[in-house]
Amino acid sequence: MLDEAVRVDRCGLKVEPGRRPDERALLRFALDAPRAGAAGCGLEWLGGDLGEESWIVETDVRSGRSGDIDWRRAGDLLFLALERTDDPAADPRQAVESAYEHLLAMADEAGCRQLLRAWNYLPAINAGEGDGERYRRFCLGRAAALEQAGYGAGELCAGTAIGSDEPRLRIYLLCAPSAGVNIENPRQVSAYHYPRRYGPRSPSFARATALAGPDGSALLMISGTASVVGHRTVHAGDAAAQLEELIRNLESLLAESAGKLDRPGLATFDETSLLRVYVRRAADWPAVERRLAERWPGVRLAGLRGDVCRSDLLVEIEAVSRS
Repeated sequence: MLDEAVRVDRCGLKVEPGRRPDERALLRFALDAPRAGAAGCGLEWLGGDLGEESWIVETDVRSGRSGDIDWRRAGDLLFLALERTDDPAADPRQAVESAYEHLLAMADEAGCRQLLRAWNYLPAINAGEGDGERYRRFCLGRAAALEQAGYGAGELCAGTAIGSDEPRLRIYLLCAPSAGVNIENPRQVSAYHYPRRYGPRSPSFARATALAGPDGSALLMISGTASVVGHRTVHAGDAAAQLEELIRNLESLLAESAGKLDRPGLATFDETSLLRVYVRRAADWPAVERRLAERWPGVRLAGLRGDVCRSDLLVEIEAVSRS
């Protein structure tokens, strides 16, 4: 299956904790505090042992800026970063549509049309009622831009959308000329097939995307995952129960990935795995951290206070792992 995916052997993409030299970092995420030259989430750091995340390569990295988009490129891999002011009281649809239009146009112009991973951070994600909720308006803007650029469901990628307390829209995209392998969770309805009750446009992301890595390995990028079974939230208001359901979802997705990619090592997280954990209530973090360390000893964790896309969800986890 990975033979059909983008090959990153030539640049040797790996994701590791800590800072790496800029000339070998395709991108860096500073999670515990802002740092020059690193992408940020605009979220409060709660703890863990993953303060910074480096996506490193074995080839030289070129970088530049076009308008308000920063870019970094290594071989066939292109990273795009866009940040704009975002009024938490405003409708974000047009701003999001415009941002994605510019990002997708730049990716296409660079010959890197295929989306591999997306991160989205915006303020007041749950503000507004019904279809006026800011997350639903965000989904409308993103979907409109993707549709205008000709993307179908099969061309979506792993993604995260989290609400911050910072009045800024942050969108980060990892792109390439060829697609990765998308993987869905048997326990969940694909997000892009959610029923109308969740908004006029379904969320535009795959549950996970895998890339062929160096030495025949596979790099698995898991989308923000929460306590959703089918398409419904379960255990509303109970952070501990939601975490257990979330763990079951991750275990299901890992098993599906290991089978689909014929990589048994992907069936569980290990010391190579990095998890970003978003909790709505900061007070829930210590218990969440203890449980995850118990379930997957050795994984690196970053705890961040962020609002999950549904107001009844209290915990969300994204991950990257390789085998």
